[in-house]
Amino acid sequence: MKYIYFVLLAIFVMLFAATPAASLDPSEPIIHYSDSVVERDTKLSLAQGYTLHIVDINEDNGDVWVEIRHNGKLVEDGEGSGKENDPFEYILTIEAEDDDDEDEEYLIFRVTPKELVTSGTDTATRIRIEQFRDPTRDTKDFLMYDISDSVNVGEEMDLEEGYTLSASDLDVDEETITVTLKKNEHVVKEVKEMEPGDIFSYYKNVNGEVRTIFIATVYDFFESSESHILFLKEMSQREDVNVESTVEIRVEGVKESIIRDGEKAIISYELENDASKVTISLDDKIIDVRNDVDAGTYPTLTEELDRGTHDVIIETVSIDGSVSSKETSFTVDGASSIGDSVPGDSISVPDQIEDIIQDGENVTGDVSDSAGDITKSTAFTYIVVAALLALTAFFFKREFS
Repeated sequence: MKYIYFVLLAIFVMLFAATPAASLDPSEPIIHYSDSVVERDTKLSLAQGYTLHIVDINEDNGDVWVEIRHNGKLVEDGEGSGKENDPFEYILTIEAEDDDDEDEEYLIFRVTPKELVTSGTDTATRIRIEQFRDPTRDTKDFLMYDISDSVNVGEEMDLEEGYTLSASDLDVDEETITVTLKKNEHVVKEVKEMEPGDIFSYYKNVNGEVRTIFIATVYDFFESSESHILFLKEMSQREDVNVESTVEIRVEGVKESIIRDGEKAIISYELENDASKVTISLDDKIIDVRNDVDAGTYPTLTEELDRGTHDVIIETVSIDGSVSSKETSFTVDGASSIGDSVPGDSISVPDQIEDIIQDGENVTGDVSDSAGDITKSTAFTYIVVAALLALTAFFFKREFS
């Protein structure tokens, strides 16, 4: 009988040894969630002063070697490898002040490689990054932090800095819903068929900083004959990073570079990046609107223009909802069509008109003087001719008398 106990004990020990240790529960709430492609030696600045460094990538399977730094300093136990089935986890340990108390542990980062994208010189892999709150760091840079709220399906929830959140396409049987995030009425992120427990995250990668602008966890749905509601938890929002669209403007005449009174003009703009919307205003009147505009150059023809100075404003809404504008001006009838700045030695339109009038007056004066001279000269000629005729007649009379 004792042998049976021994065998059972041995089986239990082997099963326990073969079972992987359970992952530490994260320190809620989640404050960053991204799923993106990264290359070797990529450094990503994340929330609460942390930096994630992708030191190396395995060219065969996409496994990563990572380092976690805080304010530039490598944290304790903050480096190691991450595999798809065995992600890298950075666990913060806070030692107990009392020997009788246990140390506290918090899961701060989980980095999970998903698939190898490219290999060779430009090795890149797709990774999932999850960052959870560090209880020892402040959250002062959050506009909204760890909020639970709800939104009626078909309606919008107002957030900070012009953002709104809405829900649609609720399917109670399938337990799915569509979540949409807008900024300035433009869609910046939409995820369909989200389920309870899924994380909705919108982030920007600007100059190496991956900033989570908004994040929330889909908690539950409710449907009745009176209402349809989406419940959210762990909602957090950080200050936005506006990415201005680079725009170059050129204005010229249809026939020549100078735009004359009563003629049309061509306003051309060149976009460096794609834009959700581009609007051209001439003298505070919208003359052209385009949506989903690719990078490139686009011309717009104006109506016939009157003499004077005209102002052009081109407003662009980037794909991330950032709004930026650029202004220029040009003059009609005598001035160069591009008028952002007038050269110091150039003459303004009124001065040019005044010079033309003065030149005309000078020409008229010269013509008058010349005509007077001609008149005087003609009279003198008549007198001379008359004198000659008189002398001739005198000689003829004397000769034949």
